[in-house]
Amino acid sequence: MTAPRSQLTRFAAVFAGGTMLSRILGLVRDIILADKIPFASREIFFFAFRIPNMLRDMLGEGAVNAAYVPLFTRSLEEDGEEGFRRLVRACLSAVIVLFLVLTVVGILLVPLLPFALSLLQPFTNSEPVPQDTLQQTMDVLRWIMPYLFLIGTAVFAMGPLFVMKCYGPPSWSPLVLNVALIFSCLVLVDYFPDPVWALVTGVWLGGIGQLVILFLAMKRHAGVLLPSWELGHPGVRQAFLLLVPIIVGQSTGEVNKLVDGFFAIKLEAVSTLYFANRLVQLPLSVFGIAVAVAILPTISAAGARNDDGEIRQTLLHAFRQSAFLVLPALVVLLVAGEDIINLLFVHEGGKFTLAHGHDVAQALFYYGLGLLSFTWVKVSVQGFFAVQDTRSPVIMATLSMVLNIVLNMTLVGPMGFQGLALATTLSYTANFLGLYVLLCRRYGALVSSRYLLGLAKLCLAAGIMGVVLSQNHHWYPGSWVSQGVIAEAIEVFVLLGVSGVVYGICCLVLRVEDVTLLRKLFRRGRG
Repeated sequence: MTAPRSQLTRFAAVFAGGTMLSRILGLVRDIILADKIPFASREIFFFAFRIPNMLRDMLGEGAVNAAYVPLFTRSLEEDGEEGFRRLVRACLSAVIVLFLVLTVVGILLVPLLPFALSLLQPFTNSEPVPQDTLQQTMDVLRWIMPYLFLIGTAVFAMGPLFVMKCYGPPSWSPLVLNVALIFSCLVLVDYFPDPVWALVTGVWLGGIGQLVILFLAMKRHAGVLLPSWELGHPGVRQAFLLLVPIIVGQSTGEVNKLVDGFFAIKLEAVSTLYFANRLVQLPLSVFGIAVAVAILPTISAAGARNDDGEIRQTLLHAFRQSAFLVLPALVVLLVAGEDIINLLFVHEGGKFTLAHGHDVAQALFYYGLGLLSFTWVKVSVQGFFAVQDTRSPVIMATLSMVLNIVLNMTLVGPMGFQGLALATTLSYTANFLGLYVLLCRRYGALVSSRYLLGLAKLCLAAGIMGVVLSQNHHWYPGSWVSQGVIAEAIEVFVLLGVSGVVYGICCLVLRVEDVTLLRKLFRRGRG
């Protein structure tokens, strides 16, 4: 029996709530980091941390959602709880071995970094990276790479937890990393000659903390804590047969991030793109990914029954609901992005200047244009993973990767780091359109008069909100640094609050279906 739409909304709300707490604390972390850590140290840390994060995204959360959840769901339905636990223990064994090997290989490949950067010289027309900066970057990268093993093993636990409908710990466990990095910025930084090493220590502490929290949750809800080392279990082979094309598909997006990172370090824009991307990731992770995560167990169960109609209806619901949540955030990023950046990061006497804020705002504008595409790609791939079709997303992701690299090389010359952000938006938009066409071929046209009417109402509400936001935007004083922080915060929050109220009222007047679902959920929670 599939989950009703209201239950999917509840699952998304639970995951979004925990993720929102994590992302808000992550934003606090970034504010402190921008204020306390010098520019040069930030550049090195963000670049070095990107590489284990890239591999984690490729083999961790992506693999959990794409391969393990459908596999574990089918096992629980067909083999019962004992068979499910046996499969989880066996797969955990294989995951530990995999991430241990990858961590060692990653450390051994660090010396290739100078060669990789030299390949980009003809496209960026920038000065070579100084030798001392390059050497320190490689040293930091070696010490930060073990985070891949810690977090890659930890996020495996999300698969069994999602199958058991436990969304809390996976959504808020990243709080631990944020707390560890905040502690590093405020306390540990005084004990190291270069602040970047305090951040590396914080990464280690955060990785260990997340591992402990998620494994204890897996023990409580799924009954699994330790591996069985039963590497010959048939499910392990099946999991890795699913993982190979998933890894290829995930790697295309992560290669894009890596290529962007190499271009960015040549342009001395690593932290610029990082902060812009973090602001985009806030609504994407809180709302977009929450919806995608919430629907996967339901459509996986429908896929096991070959119920294409249920998958189609769930995908339509997810597309509309994610648009309802993401569109107002998109408008805010486009209209008031620089004001928000200056409020959050630019402080008198801090190490993040108005010039840095302006650069981040420019990158944020181009990233913001793609927020809906980023979200719908996350939702779209679930329609394939639910029926264990990993080939179709791989094809589209590969084409998107090639397009992104070509656009990077084309746009970085005339546009600089802004071209990198625009290339990401354009390639993800092309990826979504391709996925959507393939989904329609598999499940039938993912469109209906009700669906189109719902999207039209949402666009109208977001458009009215954008007009109100842009008009109120002109009331702002010109100088941010000369104002008090409290006054700035009041102005921004009032502005965003008024705009949000306008969006909500418009949705109510237009009778947007998602507002009704949320109101019912809220009333049930109060009751």
